[in-house]
Amino acid sequence: MSGTCGLGSRYFCTASRGLEQLLREEVRRKLSASEVEQVAGKVFFTADADLKKLKSLKCAERLFLLVKKLPPIQMPRHKGKGVCLLKNCVIGESSKWLDVVAKWQTLQDFSKEQGCTSDSIETGIKRPRLQDDSGMRKRPKLELGEPTTTIYDGSPTRQHDLHSVIQESCQSKAPMQAPPSPDELLNSKDRDAASCMHFRVSCRCSGRIARMFTSQELGRTIGIALGRQMGWKAELRNPMLEVYVHLSDIHCVVGIPVARLPLASRNYIKNAGLRSTVAWAMAYLGDIKAGSLVLDPMCGLGTILLEAAKEWPNAYYHGIDNTFSQLQMASANVCFAKLSNSIDLTRASVTELPLLNESIDVVICDIPFGKKFKISQDMKTVMPKILKEMVRVLQVNGTLVLLLSQELSLDIQQWQKPKSHPSGKGKLNAQQNTDTTPVGPSTHLAENVDVEHMSVTENEQSEVKREVLASLVSTGIFQVSLGVTEASIHRYKKISIT
Repeated sequence: MSGTCGLGSRYFCTASRGLEQLLREEVRRKLSASEVEQVAGKVFFTADADLKKLKSLKCAERLFLLVKKLPPIQMPRHKGKGVCLLKNCVIGESSKWLDVVAKWQTLQDFSKEQGCTSDSIETGIKRPRLQDDSGMRKRPKLELGEPTTTIYDGSPTRQHDLHSVIQESCQSKAPMQAPPSPDELLNSKDRDAASCMHFRVSCRCSGRIARMFTSQELGRTIGIALGRQMGWKAELRNPMLEVYVHLSDIHCVVGIPVARLPLASRNYIKNAGLRSTVAWAMAYLGDIKAGSLVLDPMCGLGTILLEAAKEWPNAYYHGIDNTFSQLQMASANVCFAKLSNSIDLTRASVTELPLLNESIDVVICDIPFGKKFKISQDMKTVMPKILKEMVRVLQVNGTLVLLLSQELSLDIQQWQKPKSHPSGKGKLNAQQNTDTTPVGPSTHLAENVDVEHMSVTENEQSEVKREVLASLVSTGIFQVSLGVTEASIHRYKKISIT
């Protein structure tokens, strides 16, 4: 399958495992995409959009121009034959690479990209200018450490040797010469100018192929062969172009990243907390409307509020937390994102919210758990009280969205199995760091909940549970994979007054 299709170009996004369904809806809504296809961890689509629109995707991890997508490759038993087969399938015809590279060049904002490749970089370290006998300027090298990503051989101890091997193979195809600037490549009418592209290959293997080969082996082989065929030069540290290859039992996918930084890296967040794509997904599930009052009663660093306020600016947001240090960092995030007019922050306990009954349209909350937050029997005891308080301030027909540990999720479901809405069925496997809690000082849940001052009998707990369940109906329970940790996103609709 080619990288271009019809009137638009063919793209694919990587997504946190399980967020594919939401990403599929987003590309259709924002990009008017067609031929949308969802697989595990990826969404493929065709769109005719500029770079600004493409970067507006909030549920995607990274965005790629599709070079090719092939069905599963039947591997021969002989390892050498298997390497040759994979190499030929991945590389294919030169014309396809030139078409996709030409499209990639039209999408680049070189006025910004040049800031990453100029002689003076953000770290303040200047790269040396080397000249040969003829005075021709050679490509500068960064005085920085080697990258740790999987590039051809992936092993940092072998990258220097591999670099020289690939350079020699490239020199046999085309003599070393000063590389053209990005603008020259962009404006050149001669496609041969693209042959001077500096590149690297990032390879990932899974399934049966991973049992036969390592990513380093295949990446090295593909990189050398691609350099020979296209006349490109290998540049492992700061390449102009990166080639992404994923070989699995499902498909063989080759793509070129549209942007240097992942889409999941938000430039408006100063202190990172909950993963941005997961926070956006929770806000999306909240069904926020213009004029809605949105509450996060355990806001932490305010990531959910930031994602929601950026995407739905015509609503009003309120964050509450009982930890002073968390609120300080949340306030810094709000100011950094220039959202002080949209987000208010208050210090209070989630069990005693300083809000009127039925005053909030949407409640979204990441119940703390993970390495930095201990989940104990006390939490199970106080959870009914927390939910009751959230439901109290929520309007009838309002939406409640919770991110829960697997243990708390199962405990809540045991209260009484809620009736799931047909449209709410789904499974989200949002891949995230093992610790999904805000980055900062270790915080015990008791700082948000006055557990030690609460005495709740079993009868009182049962009564609270009945009240909460009587006023809520489940509209979706989505299983979430957070690396080695399992969790769930629960979504409810309030149907009556408590």
